Amino acid sequence: MNQKILIIANGKIASESRLREAFLKFTGYELLSEGFITICADGGIRNAKLLSLDINYLIGDFDSASAEEREAFSSQREMVTIFDPDQNKTDTKLAVELALKLQASEVFIIGATGGRMDHCLSNILELKYLDKLDTARVVDEYSDIRYTKIPVELRGHVGETVSIIPLSDVKALSYEGLMYPLYKADISAGSSLICNKFSETFARINFKSGELLIIRAYD
Repeated sequence: MNQKILIIANGKIASESRLREAFLKFTGYELLSEGFITICADGGIRNAKLLSLDINYLIGDFDSASAEEREAFSSQREMVTIFDPDQNKTDTKLAVELALKLQASEVFIIGATGGRMDHCLSNILELKYLDKLDTARVVDEYSDIRYTKIPVELRGHVGETVSIIPLSDVKALSYEGLMYPLYKADISAGSSLICNKFSETFARINFKSGELLIIRAYD
C-alpha cells in the first residue's frame, strides 16, 4: 500500500512561505495538494493551522494542544483524536508509530526543528525508526534531512550544498558526484563532513557499514 504520510510536529516554523518552497524543492510535492494522510503531534496543531493543513489524526498526551484548539479542528474537519499519556515517548514518536501502523511507504516530518534543541534532535533521530520505508525525511525551511545505514543515491543541482554527518563509525565511505571526493575512508562518529557540493546532478554515497545523516541545504 502506497501511503504517503505527513507528520506535523510542534517545532517553530519561522517562515510559512519558505517552508512551502523548501518542501516542494526537496520532495517534489506541494504541501496542500498531494493527498497526504496527516498526523499531528499534539501542539503541532498550531503549525497545521498556520499552514492551512487538514488533520486526519491528532495524537499525544495533549499537554500542548488545548481543548479549545482540538475542538476548533474537530468541529470543522473529520479528525481522529488519539490520547496517549505514555511519558516515555515523545509526541513525535507516537506519530511515527502511528504512521507505521497505517502502513506508510513515505513519511515526511515538518515542524520538527526550531525551538528547543533536545526536541529538535529527538525528532530528527526518529528517522532511524523509519529506515525501512521508501522515503523518510525531515524537512524544514533550510534543510532536507535523511537517515541511512545503506548506500544512497541523491539527485540535486550542481553547486547545491550537501552535508554528511556520521552518527557512528563508518567503514569505507566514498562519494561520487560531489565536489570534494572521498574514497573508501574509515570515518569516526562525529567527524565534520559538512558543506560539500554537487558537482553533477546525481551523486552516490557508498559505505560498508555505519549510520549517516545526509542533509541537503536550501541556500
